[in-house]
Amino acid sequence: MNRNKQFQANLTHARNLFREEDAVIRIDELPTMIIGDLHGDLEALTMVISIKEKLEPANIIFLGDYVDRGRNSVEVLSRLLELKIASPKNVFLLRGNHETKQMNEKSGFLDELKDSDLFNFANIVFEEMPVAAVINKKIFCVHGGIEDIRKTTAITKQNSFNYLWNDPSGIQGLNFSIRGRDIRTFGPDIVEGFLRLNDLQMIIRAHSSLDTGYRWWFGNKLLSIHSTLNNHGTPAKGAVCLIEKDQLDIYTYGKTGDDTGIIDKIRHDF
Repeated sequence: MNRNKQFQANLTHARNLFREEDAVIRIDELPTMIIGDLHGDLEALTMVISIKEKLEPANIIFLGDYVDRGRNSVEVLSRLLELKIASPKNVFLLRGNHETKQMNEKSGFLDELKDSDLFNFANIVFEEMPVAAVINKKIFCVHGGIEDIRKTTAITKQNSFNYLWNDPSGIQGLNFSIRGRDIRTFGPDIVEGFLRLNDLQMIIRAHSSLDTGYRWWFGNKLLSIHSTLNNHGTPAKGAVCLIEKDQLDIYTYGKTGDDTGIIDKIRHDF
C-alpha cells in the first residue's frame, strides 16, 4: 500500500474513533503524559515515543498542531493516528489550530500531500477531533487557551475556534490578539475565574513557540509546552510533561552533541 492510501486508511479508521469522543475528554487514570506541538517534526516524535516507552504512562494526550512547517507532516500525523487506532482508550489527539483548512492549505500540509481530495478528507476528520481534556478532575488541557470564564461542558467541536487560537497574556481580561481579528488573549483574572468556576487547579496548553520547551504563567496556574525541536527555523528544546497524583514532571530534550536526548527533568508539586 502506498503512502497516501495508508494515510487515507488511517484517517478513515481514526475518524470513527473521534466521532465517539466528546468535545472534552475526561481522564481519571494516572499517570498521563502530555505532548505539545509537533509540526511535522519526525525527530521530535521519535523522542516523544522513546520517553513514552520509558515512562509507561496509562494515557497520552497530544495537544494538536501535528502538521505544517516541518517536512514530515504526513508521516507524523499517520503515526499518531496509528497510535490512536492501536490504543483508542488511552491515546488522545486534540485538535490544534493547524488542524484547520485555513492554516494547513498554506503552511505546508497541502504541498506535502499533493492530493487535494485527500487533503479535504483529512480536514473533515480534523473537525471530529476532541477539543480539550480534563485530567483527574483538576487539569484542563487544550491547544490554544480558553474563550472566557465558562463551564467546560459548554465546549463543542463546532464552536472550538478560540480554544484552538487564544493565548495567555499578562494583561487582565480578554483583549484583541495580533494573531487575528477574532482571536483573543486572556489574562490572569480570566484563568482564575475559569479554574474556580470549573473546580480545577491548572491549565496545560501548547500553541506558543518556545526555545526552552515550556513556560509557566500566572503563579504556576498555566503551563505552555512546545514539543518540536525547531522554533520557526531555529533549533530549540522540546518538552513533554507527565501528570501523577500529586506532581507534574517536565522532561526537556534536544541535541546533545550528535544525538537527541533528555536534557533535564523539572518537578512541580501540586
